Amino acid sequence: MSALPKSLPPLSAMIERFVVPYLERPWPLDPEALFGRRAPLTLEIGFGNGAFLADQALRHPERDHLGIEIAWGSVDFLLRRAWREDLHNLRILRLDARFVLESLLPANAFERVWVNHPDPWPKERHHGRRLIQRPFLEALQAVMAPGARLTIATDHADYAVWIGRELEAQPWFVSELETTEVPELPDHVVTKYQRKAREQGIGNHFFVWKKIAPDAPARPRQEVPPVPNVTFDGAYGDADLLAGFEPNRIVELHEGVEVVVGMERAWRAADGGSWMVECLVKEGAHSQQVGLIVVRGEKGRLAVKTSSIGHPRGTWGVKRAVRRLASIIAARNPELALVSSNVGDIGT
Repeated sequence: MSALPKSLPPLSAMIERFVVPYLERPWPLDPEALFGRRAPLTLEIGFGNGAFLADQALRHPERDHLGIEIAWGSVDFLLRRAWREDLHNLRILRLDARFVLESLLPANAFERVWVNHPDPWPKERHHGRRLIQRPFLEALQAVMAPGARLTIATDHADYAVWIGRELEAQPWFVSELETTEVPELPDHVVTKYQRKAREQGIGNHFFVWKKIAPDAPARPRQEVPPVPNVTFDGAYGDADLLAGFEPNRIVELHEGVEVVVGMERAWRAADGGSWMVECLVKEGAHSQQVGLIVVRGEKGRLAVKTSSIGHPRGTWGVKRAVRRLASIIAARNPELALVSSNVGDIGT
């Protein structure tokens, strides 16, 4: 493959090349479709500036490398390097790691996993936010192949004690070393945080553990759902449809997951023929910023559905948001008659 030019293209081109469009693909994701080949898979959770992940991709072109990171600055930095060095075997998911592990990745797929310097959340009242805990380890082992290696690194002594206790108390992994942790790893690529710790005289802690649990159950395939929509027929006034709209919020449980739907504000289009409502849908660890639109459809009928902006996925929570907005409109305009709905009964 010929090298790409050193000059950077538009950001959209880099995103299209390296960032996984997870909302537009079936779940769990198909690694072979993402990378265009079948190869051993590695995963880094929280890749920071991306130097370690990029180095792995360069050193091991025979493997495919997936990185998870929520911070846009980190993603942007890695995108630039990935483009300049033509890292065809690297892909990025900009998401919360818990959601990725629980919903997006196939079972038993990854042979190597790294967690380099997760946030130690040093204050005791914040310890519940620490990444390395039993639920995380349980979700992680499900996407790792039996015998796969997990490497965790930290320079925070108290967090190292915490990590050691969590690892020793779980049933899915055993240490590959004679001890729970070691202060150095031969041939380990030194990260920015490890170098900084050494310069300050702070020790590093490395955990190298192997999955001993058997294969996790295969995850059922979820196709991309249809666009949630509700259609009404009848007379209504465009200007009054959502005039005086007030923010509202609902919280419900769906299959044991807390779902929050928050509608912030409504705008009327300049031509007066449509409305958009800004909405946040949070389902467990998965959040989507969604635009709900109210437009005139065929035969002058009123359609309530999701906007294509951001390519929202029609999850249960997004369907609930469309149903909620349709219910608000129906209550304000009793002369409207329901024609169709793929989001359930209108009324709540």
